[in-house]
Amino acid sequence: MKAILVDDEKSARTLLRHKLLRYDDGIHILAECGSVDEALIALEEQQPDVLFLDVEMPGATGFELLQQLGAEAPFQVIFTTAHSEYAIEAIRGGAFDYLLKPVQETELAAALDRLRQKMPKKQAQAAVGQDGVAALLKSLQSLQDKEKKLAVPTSEGVLFIPQTDIIRAEAAGSYATLFLMNNQKLVASKNLSELESMLDSPDFFKVHKSHLVNLRFVAKYVRGEGGILVLTDGSEVDVARRKKEELLARLAVR
Repeated sequence: MKAILVDDEKSARTLLRHKLLRYDDGIHILAECGSVDEALIALEEQQPDVLFLDVEMPGATGFELLQQLGAEAPFQVIFTTAHSEYAIEAIRGGAFDYLLKPVQETELAAALDRLRQKMPKKQAQAAVGQDGVAALLKSLQSLQDKEKKLAVPTSEGVLFIPQTDIIRAEAAGSYATLFLMNNQKLVASKNLSELESMLDSPDFFKVHKSHLVNLRFVAKYVRGEGGILVLTDGSEVDVARRKKEELLARLAVR
């Protein structure tokens, strides 16, 4: 089994190398990298079966390394991380293995045993992690979206609303009404165009001059000149004729 170790702490890399070789002296460490940039260079030159990847590193995280590599990374990944609920939730969402620091030998042995079971029996060096990388990136994006909040100015002050809670927004003159999950409704001291520019997510689409919709909540599209969107809360929204083609294209790739 060929491995590359990526961790900004040299002592952590050294300790992990010693524990790996003590567990199985047949493991071949191809490279030890102290940053994402070093790892990218090593991965251009070497083809590991497994990448032991630290999550939090100066400059760029382990997640960002996989984002740069994309979903075609031809190796398995075992993350090494200090306790972080955010990181672990993303790792689990991608069905990856992880080791909490300081790495315990029993947990390392169990992770390597699981890794070997994943690898093809007849061609162990053909370990492929593409599906897992794609799932991780999707999970990570979902978690990032959950953390994004919209600062909504109201007559009483500013409310911070998770963007994922917003079902739709409707123009109301120089204001806009936000329709949220759990049947909540909020009047914002911003017009619809201003709200649209504030929302940092590809999920939102202005289907009509008076309607901004979170595409995650679309339940049905009803054909028509422009058509009608039926949302998961039961509300119906008119679609402008000039927006129809782009809307259907956006919905098709979801």
